[in-house]
Amino acid sequence: MEQNKAIVREYFRRIESGDAKITDLLSDDVTWWVPQSSALGGTHSGKAAVLALMGQGVDLYQPPLHVVVEEMIAERDWVCAQVVIEAKTAAGLPYRNDYHFAFRVRDGRIVAVREYVDTQYAAEKLFPKRAS
Repeated sequence: MEQNKAIVREYFRRIESGDAKITDLLSDDVTWWVPQSSALGGTHSGKAAVLALMGQGVDLYQPPLHVVVEEMIAERDWVCAQVVIEAKTAAGLPYRNDYHFAFRVRDGRIVAVREYVDTQYAAEKLFPKRAS
């Protein structure tokens, strides 16, 4: 379990630093679920689809992205992380949102992610034209 937590910590470190080697942490068959109420909602299946989702996410912010992992709990192959993400939006507005991520880790790679977030707040800040 500690090894899986270390992989998730490394994932967030790479997200915050913009490290392109984040792809090394993902399995080829990774899935990423985002709440349906999000503009990016649904299940994204396969490494290419998940990287495309991440690419869309990167364009929503101005660097630097600040990621604070407040808590992390692991059981079996799941790691749950309570996270705060702070940045400026692409439009220059301040953004601070609370996230909960559930990561499934297998053989040292992330194979599934479920992302929970305040989708209304994210829509208003990150997708203002869609939210109105």
